[in-house]
Amino acid sequence: MTYQLAPWSGESISVPQVVFNQLARGEENLTRVALYILSTRSTDPVEITRALRLKSTASAQRALDFWYGAGLLERKDQSAAGPQPEAPVRPPRLTSAEVAAISCTDPQVAVLVNECQKLLGMVINQNDTNILISLYHNDKIPVDTILYGITHALDEGHRSIRYVERILLRWKESGIVTGEDAERYLHLLEQRKKTQQQVSEVLGCPKKAFTLSERTIIASWFEEYHYDISMIQEATLYAEGKNDVRYINGILKKWYAKGWRTPKDVQAANALTGANIQPSAPALPAGPDRMSRRKKPLEFLVEEE
Repeated sequence: MTYQLAPWSGESISVPQVVFNQLARGEENLTRVALYILSTRSTDPVEITRALRLKSTASAQRALDFWYGAGLLERKDQSAAGPQPEAPVRPPRLTSAEVAAISCTDPQVAVLVNECQKLLGMVINQNDTNILISLYHNDKIPVDTILYGITHALDEGHRSIRYVERILLRWKESGIVTGEDAERYLHLLEQRKKTQQQVSEVLGCPKKAFTLSERTIIASWFEEYHYDISMIQEATLYAEGKNDVRYINGILKKWYAKGWRTPKDVQAANALTGANIQPSAPALPAGPDRMSRRKKPLEFLVEEE
């Protein structure tokens, strides 16, 4: 059976060509989100998630970010603030001939290629060489920073120079340019891995189970609140068994606002208010009846504001 387009007299919307250009990507949710936005003019990720029954608001947000990058959307503050300066266009990658010419006058090119090959344990091809030298020459990323990027990629289990390129360009956008910047950043990442492992042990869940937002929350405990693992352990005592990151975060956020910085601060404050202190039991009669009386367990409560 074959079909043809039926006459349609109902409401219709115009669909920009940019949406049709992305049909070949085969990602159904992208198209659904685009059509919903065109139909309703809504870009609220919560509303989109509910209306389209997506798995999470993160899926809606990823689609919004994609269509922003594709040019279908713009940031709300752009139209209000007037024309925005165009982002600098990244120069094209160097050709093999240009790389050869630069290597004749800049000894750092040979250093970069040699050190990169040592780290990777193999000879890199011409295309990868062009990418590395373009990062160094066009993007003005120092040799030591590039080598830190390669080391980080290898630690993450990636050997692709294109992956290294994405890392380094992300670093540059974030202000990580010099070797010292990269070293500090990698040290911070290492510390985060350690604290995430500590938190996973305290909460009794695998580190891999943490979402990106949960890892961000955990980082804030140590880097913004300057708490150590003993404070997280203390918070679990008040969590009533709800040992998940967001619930613990609610406890720690309240404690930080109250100025409590150590477990002793928490314990001292609760001692003054009488929280979590078992009241004295009345004198018990001697004999078997006394032995049969059970002592009530100590309960840990989250203080309500």
